[in-house]
Amino acid sequence: MSSEFVRLGEIGFMYTDISSQRWKRDRRLVDIGRNTIAVAVNLDGKAAGIAGRNDWVQMPGAAVLVDHGQTSLHDSAGGRSIGFSVPRHLATEAGLDAASLHGMVLSPAESAMLASHMLQVREALPRFGEEDAPRLGRSMLDVLMLTLKGANRSEAPGFREDPATLLLRTRKEIQEHLGSPSLTIANLCRKLGVSRSTLHRLFEESGGVQAHIRDMRLEAARQALLNPENPERIGDIAERLGFSDAAHLSRLFKARFGETPSDCRARSILNR
Repeated sequence: MSSEFVRLGEIGFMYTDISSQRWKRDRRLVDIGRNTIAVAVNLDGKAAGIAGRNDWVQMPGAAVLVDHGQTSLHDSAGGRSIGFSVPRHLATEAGLDAASLHGMVLSPAESAMLASHMLQVREALPRFGEEDAPRLGRSMLDVLMLTLKGANRSEAPGFREDPATLLLRTRKEIQEHLGSPSLTIANLCRKLGVSRSTLHRLFEESGGVQAHIRDMRLEAARQALLNPENPERIGDIAERLGFSDAAHLSRLFKARFGETPSDCRARSILNR
């Protein structure tokens, strides 16, 4: 038995050559274990198992996806395999419903591109430095997404985003571009790959997308004003966070928090 493991950013990359084995992930291990999704391609040999309540069989060249947040049983006939594990939050941000992927098997034809990419990464690793590791790891998640799409699994539950997943991605996208003039509904739809109606439904209870962006900007302004180490003028904060000017920020700020930005900063100084 031999194995190789390397950390590529947040993604764990592994290559193994094992004899026949069985391993079981029961509820106890789930509770104390890793919150990751594992993807493994059998380069030779067969495997079978149970993912939750579903049986699966993996032929040579096929890939299986396992959610470590659920129970599983794995029987391997031995042989070489290559794969990687992805933290749940990365899988979620990429648009995957991790729980629905548990036990999904991709045929040898469907997983050929993914297997080829992982083998090439393994061969090329000595030519890269530590600073390249996160990008190499991310490339495997990207190829997995393309593999699922190319295999027409983008219609499967594991690929289709539930509202909570889409909401998480949308909030992250808004947060990363909070002060940018390019933060528009049209650009959000294009970046997230959703329609305007889907985006509006997502924020319907909070008054809509624009209201959510406005509230996030106002909260960011409030945090900046409450920070005694922040030397920014109110006009600079307004410009940085996408408000027209200081007066625009002041008007919306008072409506939201019941005090002006100047009052907020003064109160913060008095309370130090």
